[in-house]
This record gives sequence, C-alpha cells and structure tokens, in this order.
Amino acid sequence: MLDEEMDEFLKSLEEDEEESSKPQKPPPKRKTKPVNDPLTDDIDSMLNDPDFETDRRKTEKPKKLQQYPPKKCSVVYIGKKESTIGQISCPNIRCMKCDCGVVCFEDFDWDGNIEYLFLRNNYPDFDRLKSKLKPVKGTIAYACQCNSVSVQKQSSVNSVKNSLKWFCGSH
Repeated sequence: MLDEEMDEFLKSLEEDEEESSKPQKPPPKRKTKPVNDPLTDDIDSMLNDPDFETDRRKTEKPKKLQQYPPKKCSVVYIGKKESTIGQISCPNIRCMKCDCGVVCFEDFDWDGNIEYLFLRNNYPDFDRLKSKLKPVKGTIAYACQCNSVSVQKQSSVNSVKNSLKWFCGSH
C-alpha cells in the first residue's frame, strides 16, 4: 500500500514538472486608444530622444567647495572701524542669547537704560529705535534683540559689558 501511494505521489510531481516546463501564454495585451494630444506627443518624443537627459544631476555643474575656512575673530572688537593698534572692529557680530545679528548706528548714543521689551519689539528698524537714540559725534550705538551698548573708542565686547554674549559670525 505504501508503494502505491509513493508511486502516485511521484507521478503527480512529474506531471506538475511537465506542466511548469511548458511555455505559458503571455498575458493578453491591453488595447489602448491612440491619443492625439500634443503634450503627450511632446513627452513621447523627449523620452525617445537619445540626446535628451532626464536626470538633472547630469546637467548641473558640481558646486565648488570652499578652499579655506571662513575667517572668525578670536576677540570681537566693537567701536571705530580701525584703531591705532591695528585691530579691526568685527563687521558681522551675532548674539548667542537671542540669535540675532548686532546692528550699529554710527554717531549715535543710547539715551539711558534701554528696556529689553523695547529692543525686542523695535529691533532692527532704525526708525523705531531712534526714539531712544541721541546723536553724539564719535559714538557708536550697538544693539541686538536683547541687549544694547554704546562705545566711543574701540574695545573688546567683554571689556565693555560682561553680560554681552556677542560673537563673530564669520566674514
């Protein structure tokens, strides 16, 4: 009995193998209606054109890498643009506290103590800030969105006011 079952099983495997080795019919093709659309014709002609590059990366030029790292001031100086000792005031100062750039107004001085909210609401617009600025020849008024200071001579940021968290934003 076991032999008969085994023979039947082997025979069924052989039949399955024969059926799988026969070439199968390809799936029926879908019938599509020809479209007379100029846009479709243009797309087809571009796709069939061997000179047409579909990959943008092939046509874009690679960006040049910056050869040298950007300059950063080791000590940030504010005040006159150049001093007699050869130090140059930093032209691109940023604040760590408010993450804003520092603006400067030459020949102006801050009129007394400037409140945080005044700076917060009016920075960096000179027309709105000028209500707290007074003209003083040779003085430069600096401000970010959270702090302000006026200087008459060139000096480092830390020597003017210890609470300033200003740094060079590279140039």
